[in-house]
Amino acid sequence: MEKIINLKNTIVTKAKTVFKFLRKHPFKSFFYLIGIGFLFSAFFLILIYFGAFGKLPTKEYLLQLENPVTSTIYASNNEPIGYYFLQNRSNADSTQISKYLKDALVATEDSRFYTHGGIDYKSYGRVFIKSILLGQNAGGGSTVTQQVAKNIFGRQKRFFLSTPINKIRELFIAKRLESIYSKDEILLLYFNTVSFGENIYGIEKAAYRFFNKPPEKLSLEECATLVGVLKAPSYYNPRINPERATNRRNVVLSQMAKYGYITEAEKEAAKKPLVLDYQLPKKTSSFSSYFKDLVAEEFAAWAAENPAEDGHIYDLEADGLSVYTTLNTSIQEYAEKALNRQIENLQKLMDQYWDAATTEGGKEALLKILTDQTKEVKKLKAEGKSDEELALFVKEKKKRNYWEVGKGYELKLMSLEDSIAKSINRLHASLFVMSSTSGRIMGYVGGIDYGFSQTDNIRTPRQVGSTFKPITYLAALEAGQDVCSYYNNNLVTYAEYEDWQPRNAAGGYGGSYSMHGALANSVNTVSVNIQLKVGVERVLAQAKKMGVEAQLPEVPSIVLGTADISLLEMATAYASISNGGNKIKPFTIERIINEDGAVVFEAKPEYQGRVAGYTHVKQLQKMMEGVVTNGTAQRLMGYGIPYNLIGKTGTTQNNGDGWFIGASPELVVGAWVGTYDKRVQFSTTRMGSGSNTALPMVGSVFHDLSTWKRPILTNFKYDFDHFPCPPYLEMNAKEAFEFAKTDTLYIQNLRIQDSLKIWSQLPVPIDSLQGIVPATIKTDSTVLDSVPAILSAILK
Repeated sequence: MEKIINLKNTIVTKAKTVFKFLRKHPFKSFFYLIGIGFLFSAFFLILIYFGAFGKLPTKEYLLQLENPVTSTIYASNNEPIGYYFLQNRSNADSTQISKYLKDALVATEDSRFYTHGGIDYKSYGRVFIKSILLGQNAGGGSTVTQQVAKNIFGRQKRFFLSTPINKIRELFIAKRLESIYSKDEILLLYFNTVSFGENIYGIEKAAYRFFNKPPEKLSLEECATLVGVLKAPSYYNPRINPERATNRRNVVLSQMAKYGYITEAEKEAAKKPLVLDYQLPKKTSSFSSYFKDLVAEEFAAWAAENPAEDGHIYDLEADGLSVYTTLNTSIQEYAEKALNRQIENLQKLMDQYWDAATTEGGKEALLKILTDQTKEVKKLKAEGKSDEELALFVKEKKKRNYWEVGKGYELKLMSLEDSIAKSINRLHASLFVMSSTSGRIMGYVGGIDYGFSQTDNIRTPRQVGSTFKPITYLAALEAGQDVCSYYNNNLVTYAEYEDWQPRNAAGGYGGSYSMHGALANSVNTVSVNIQLKVGVERVLAQAKKMGVEAQLPEVPSIVLGTADISLLEMATAYASISNGGNKIKPFTIERIINEDGAVVFEAKPEYQGRVAGYTHVKQLQKMMEGVVTNGTAQRLMGYGIPYNLIGKTGTTQNNGDGWFIGASPELVVGAWVGTYDKRVQFSTTRMGSGSNTALPMVGSVFHDLSTWKRPILTNFKYDFDHFPCPPYLEMNAKEAFEFAKTDTLYIQNLRIQDSLKIWSQLPVPIDSLQGIVPATIKTDSTVLDSVPAILSAILK
């Protein structure tokens, strides 16, 4: 303690001395501070130059940018499944970059482009004086060459000083580019890599998208329009914001006239009404594009830690690498077909039976709100049209663009109301297959169509519903709860959580459930009781052990699935259950081979430790087998899969999200189905539950896998045939527990059934309504009344 006091006194004394000196010698102190700042800046520049924040690309590497070598991604059978190009760059050559394009860019973005060496010091002086000293908006100081560096190498987020580090890196790269390439070559690199919005990179793609012509055929006003877009591609998008795009085009034309690239007469003649020949995007790539994006991210993380021998950071889009992945083409094909078929069937149901339960007045009210917000209806209202005329306009059918999965935009005869309805009730889905033992990702369908939506639903957090329950139940087993403990199935109001009253999906109450019976039937009342006994902290810790990295709410309603977690994380947690209790880390890249044929990376699956005791994991496996044989996932029995799979269904409030994750000892297969607009859902749980939406995809994949001549699947093995207690008894928990200890008929009857090879319930028949969906549904628990519990936790 005395040392701390002495240290404090020393610091205070030194500070006083420095302060006295500053007051006594203000001018000298000022120059000292400038000198220190200069030395620090110089040291900072040296650190960046020598690669302390990431190695700078060498001149040899920059020489490859003009003709970058494509990298190839391979499946596990060495079959090519994708390629990586330099930002999907255009293939425009120098003859296609017209004088108008060059002049428009230079006049608008970098007026001294032809006279500086990559850095415009005058521009930085303007920015310093006007923006920093005078507080005026003087724009940026980046040259076209610096923007080429940014376009190609991107900007990294760092723990601190991200902007200055990135900017200084771009300065060094720009100087090197200028020493290698001519000015025209730099302009070509720029036009081939710059983003025009709408996932378009390069002038060639932009020219065809907006004007349906090659870049060399663009007129003066069209060139000015596209160069104008570059300032803010979404804000100045000529399709979405034609007025803004026109105004910006006129600014570009004025700049061209100002610097003498065009005459005043040419400028005025080019100020015509904006006319587009917009081309709708076609289907751009297959389902495996979602997987390709994941591989690219995993690669980037590896490359940042493992630079090449010459010091540059490996680049998928320019280094000509061969990336061998874990994707199994057969499993991927099964997954794609299962998702396609199921979504096609479900969308037909959704179009007919959708609802908007959270909107007062239902779907009719929601459609009225949305149609009233359209530009067309607003315009008609401003013109004084009557309600009758507006109603006729909204119902009038004409050909409108609609994205057909797997095909792209097609013209469909629809009313405005129909068009809005089909846009908001569009179902999205994902399907994921992973090795439970190694973490190898073997099947990956991140969405319904990559061309339509690049959102990866495997990695996007969604409310998980009852699929979270096994995590709580495992935490309970680890905390000492007995599988044959009974819990009252009573409707309870929890005053400490703002009168929260968790209810069961089917609405039935009374009697008591054993722990395994409650999980099999996804009983909310009992699950909450177990959660409260175990404690939120223990459950959160258990989830983290199993691979859930999302920030979870510290509320008891978490057991009902109120948290947003990705399918990837949930499947990882289930893998640790199916493999016997080992945490695994998902991965996609098996090995990487460089252009010279040398292996620069080879994967080694890592042992991540235990998530729980072996006995407790085996008990949970058996409980989750009960979900399939007698519980909410019983319809899986209708798929003729000759293995004793485990799994859990999940459905969120108002049928907004449907989940099912199933597993064998070798594989975990998970699926999610839902809408992006959570005001929209299926009108009934029969159609919207996870057992009806997600389970059929998982069942289809396991069915296809079970037909292999060399089986990949095996059965779970247990030291016991059945839990020694009934799942449900029509008595209170205390009486049920005592009764179960002395009851011998329950096990005896089950063994008789086993010996006669008679299931307690016959395989469920297939429903003709959807082709692959069983007719009778035992619904899983939905997330009900969870908001009060979350609010209570936040308020506390």
